[in-house]
Amino acid sequence: MTPAAKTIDDLPHFRVSAIKQSGTRETDFELSGVLDRTVGVNEGRCSLLLPGKDVLVALSGDLKFQDSTGRTALFQTSDESMPEVVGLDLLYLGAGWRPYQVWMVAEPSWKWNRTLFHAMDAISRVVEGNGVSVVDGEEVTKWIEIKKDTKDSGSSRYYPVFPSGKTTLPPIGLDGIIKGGWDHAHCELCDSHIDAEHYGYLDLGEHWVCEGCYSKYVVNHDLSFIQI
Repeated sequence: MTPAAKTIDDLPHFRVSAIKQSGTRETDFELSGVLDRTVGVNEGRCSLLLPGKDVLVALSGDLKFQDSTGRTALFQTSDESMPEVVGLDLLYLGAGWRPYQVWMVAEPSWKWNRTLFHAMDAISRVVEGNGVSVVDGEEVTKWIEIKKDTKDSGSSRYYPVFPSGKTTLPPIGLDGIIKGGWDHAHCELCDSHIDAEHYGYLDLGEHWVCEGCYSKYVVNHDLSFIQI
């Protein structure tokens, strides 16, 4: 029998009982509340999502348990304006996921288009690492950062500069351009590659989902990719 799809209601819930300002800044807040369960909930970085159709609202901060059961907790966050959430059940999302990854699957009105991914040229530069990293048995202190050769090139990828001279990158031109160097996208749900000249699904925010995750999760609005 096929397991039932996990919905947004299957996420742990944090019922807010009180809000107060904390710290020295007017934008620092502390939410007190009670969790409906402890399974899948961890102290530390997380997000609390405000449930609501066609609304993407989330608070990011730190959760701290207040008793041995883990049910009573405090959530500390910084926000320019705090929404009215006392008495509401906010949805807990652990640090491994970002709120839009929930809404892109759970929200039926989220727009997707089946799209062929094309490789793009990339801009490269060598950057110093934060100390020494051991990669494939070699000590690496420098990395090659690459970005899409476009005006909106916010995402970066990093490749080690091996002392032996080996590389997994295509040739880098004298101008730092790597022809076809941005040669894959990552699925937002399983992190697999969507390689050049392969199809995936693209939303309006240019987030990619592979065809497998689209048919398994997006079509069914199934959040079981999150380990709840």
